[in-house]
Amino acid sequence: MYDKRLDAIIAAAETGSFAQAGRILHISTPALAKQVNTFEKEYGLTLFIRSRSGVTLTPAGRTFVDEARPIMRQCRNLIYRTQQSSSERDVPVRLGISLLRPGRGILDLWQRDASKHPGIRLELVSMPDDTQSINDIITHLGEDIDMVSTAFDETYWSAVCNTLTLGFEPSWIAIPRSHALAKRTHVSLDDLEGTRIRILKQHHGGNDTAYDLLASHPAIELIDIDHYDLDTFNDCADHGDLLMSKPIWSDVHPQFATIPVDWPQPVGMSYGLLYARSPSPALAAFITRIQELTAATQPQPDCRATPPTAA
Repeated sequence: MYDKRLDAIIAAAETGSFAQAGRILHISTPALAKQVNTFEKEYGLTLFIRSRSGVTLTPAGRTFVDEARPIMRQCRNLIYRTQQSSSERDVPVRLGISLLRPGRGILDLWQRDASKHPGIRLELVSMPDDTQSINDIITHLGEDIDMVSTAFDETYWSAVCNTLTLGFEPSWIAIPRSHALAKRTHVSLDDLEGTRIRILKQHHGGNDTAYDLLASHPAIELIDIDHYDLDTFNDCADHGDLLMSKPIWSDVHPQFATIPVDWPQPVGMSYGLLYARSPSPALAAFITRIQELTAATQPQPDCRATPPTAA
């Protein structure tokens, strides 16, 4: 099995911070730094350059991390396959969660029903929000993580994993609370003229319809981004930019008001679960039950102004 200190190294490499890596792994910053430091000392390596602003990988560190990831994945997959073949213990169904993909609605549904399904054990696994890592996680669903609850473009992910659509997640706009529009209950495209809006670049997994509609107003300046994370929100807040967002992100950043847009047509993405291409029996049973619970308890949300109950 791989050295568990690799978890600390990978988390630090992905976040650029011992403190953030510690939060992801639910350990203190000193404890995480000690794991990295002892690993480097033991093997005579320098994997990170330390600075007041965080940590960055050395060239040797980048090579090490790139080659360590598949080894870690193989070891975890070996353990999971062995668990699946064992009749002496339940195999967990692993839901990946993060700040932007908290899975609250899925967890609320399952909490009400879990006691009826003792053979299905739900396990939560922390994951990052940066684009490289989340894309890698989704591409390898079934290895470290079985499923992710998120808004998604079905055509973008259907060739990579299975999808379960539970509702519709409309495209809203996150507006800095210092901006005059932040006091509105909804905004029109005309209202957005004269603003700078950050939005996923086209053909990048969603928001293409919103992009086209906004681009039809030349007085709206669009700024391409390639992913969402907390730094994206922080940077928009610092520069006073608006950000294409979703109702499920209304509470992500206190400096933003997330407001419905009066689109001329429904604009948004599917909402539900991305899950492993070859689900285990427990995962297949969980997916079926979540689909049944959603159909029984949740009406279809209004596609323009009502946030979904699954998050």
